[in-house]
Amino acid sequence: MLTIHTCSPSARHPAAENGHGPLHALHYTNHGVEVGEHAVWIDLLNPTRDEELSLEERLGVRLPTREDMDEIETSSRLYMEDGAAFMTALVAFFGGQEQLQTGPVTFALAGGKLVTIRYVDPASFSIFTDHIEKQPVLCASGAMTFLNLLDVIIDRTADLIEKTGSSIDTLSRAIFRPRREEKLEAVLNQLGRAQNDIAKTRDSLVSLARLTAFAAGLERDATGLRGGEARDWHDRLRIMGQDVASLSDHATYVTGNITFLLDAALGLINLEQNNIVKVISITSVIFLPLTLIASIYGMNFEAMPGLHNPEAFWIVVALMLIITGGLLWVFRKFRWI
Repeated sequence: MLTIHTCSPSARHPAAENGHGPLHALHYTNHGVEVGEHAVWIDLLNPTRDEELSLEERLGVRLPTREDMDEIETSSRLYMEDGAAFMTALVAFFGGQEQLQTGPVTFALAGGKLVTIRYVDPASFSIFTDHIEKQPVLCASGAMTFLNLLDVIIDRTADLIEKTGSSIDTLSRAIFRPRREEKLEAVLNQLGRAQNDIAKTRDSLVSLARLTAFAAGLERDATGLRGGEARDWHDRLRIMGQDVASLSDHATYVTGNITFLLDAALGLINLEQNNIVKVISITSVIFLPLTLIASIYGMNFEAMPGLHNPEAFWIVVALMLIITGGLLWVFRKFRWI
């Protein structure tokens, strides 16, 4: 699907004829729409080959295929070709699933326009589309659209890290609660899902860091910047790079918490198992002498002391109780129980 986002001066404004009127946003979802003068963002979602070829012909550049986007080499994801800049980053998203996923998204700056190619549908794109409908100035040019879209993606990534961090706090309370309502095996499964989510987020942040560094080094001809936009371009990319670095540090902190909670949960499981084994061992030690006494008096011999003595039964029972009490006292003295 090919969507063309056009931000042009409003025709109702007196200064619109000179191109200085207030902007308004238009969106076309049709592969047959011409890429007009005011088109600033062309979004390709699961594009067909015909759509790619048609757009390549209009822009005069070769767009990367899905196989190109899946390459892991930095040189295959960040490069210049035919005067256009191509930048591919991994974007984290849920996509209706319980766990985070990542998918490559390519940003191409060509002829003053932004072209995005993606085979995934992160929520950040729909969020940004809503933003430009309310604030068309966000898509005043292809370069500014790229910056504002990238800003939304970074903000969305921060939200995903915060969500994972909140789930980790909940799991921490569940693990160290005196009376746990949830089994630790279930907690381990949740920790595994959280580790997957934070790993996907860190992969996305690494690629975003490389993208911002590459974009900051682009020349004016590649970005199509006008007037004083160049300084704003570099300042904002510098701030975004710092934000990505801070988010990477925070993701590392969350990863450390997950590792600690995983070790703690495994330690508590081992402790519970050891307590069960200890109770069984103590019970066995207590009943061992009692079983010995019962076995002796269970033998079928005629000549046995106290066999016909009415008080012998109570004497043996008292002996068993004394032995049991003595063993419990010894165990408590040495803090075995």
